[in-house]
Amino acid sequence: MPAVLAAVVAVLPLTYLAVRAGEGGLANALEIVLRERTLRLIARSLGLVAAVTATCLLIGTALAWLTSRTDLPARRTMGVLAALPLAMPSYVAAYAWISAFPGIAGFWGTYLVLTACTYPYVYLPVVAALRRADPALEEVSRSLGRSARATFWSVTVPQIRPAATAGGLLVALYVLSDFGAPSLLRYDVFTRVIHASYRSSFDRTPAAVLSVLLVVITIAITVAEARSRGRAGQARVGGGVARRAA
Repeated sequence: MPAVLAAVVAVLPLTYLAVRAGEGGLANALEIVLRERTLRLIARSLGLVAAVTATCLLIGTALAWLTSRTDLPARRTMGVLAALPLAMPSYVAAYAWISAFPGIAGFWGTYLVLTACTYPYVYLPVVAALRRADPALEEVSRSLGRSARATFWSVTVPQIRPAATAGGLLVALYVLSDFGAPSLLRYDVFTRVIHASYRSSFDRTPAAVLSVLLVVITIAITVAEARSRGRAGQARVGGGVARRAA
């Protein structure tokens, strides 16, 4: 019952948006969605999501590998420092970057700030997956003559892929829903345009329609992430040995 109650409370804003967006009729809603400005807004938002998510996957996976599978000096300290961006809200980070570099703005500024703030969403689950993985699988691959690179792609990546894709999903949803950084850096994405529409117009139907569209895109990304995993899985005879990788 508490879970059901929490779900009902979470759905209430979505219900309001659906009712408000439908007040002008389906034709009016479609007209708003198919506007050139709305289509351009979708492209800008999804482009930012794709760029930030791809970069975070690279940075997060690389840092996880360095702190758990190498003999890098001070890797424990690096592991702690790598997670620190989660303690800073994106709008605070954006303000700091603007203070240091007043000319930073637009797509590249927003991309830089959001990437620096969200890569730990990939790093933390991937490093946890690497620590849980049995290092004997990688050792067997190397002993059979495979290079470190081939072992990484054929043995390590399948073990960390679910964690990486889950982290990538968190990054994508964060970027879609973030308002502070795009506002300070003056880059029009869904959240910034919706906020401006709510504040500058007596008719809030367009803002509600854009909000519903944002929810639909979020659901589509979540479903796509689940579909990307497919039915691929791994079978293991035993649980492996809990030990640090050499």
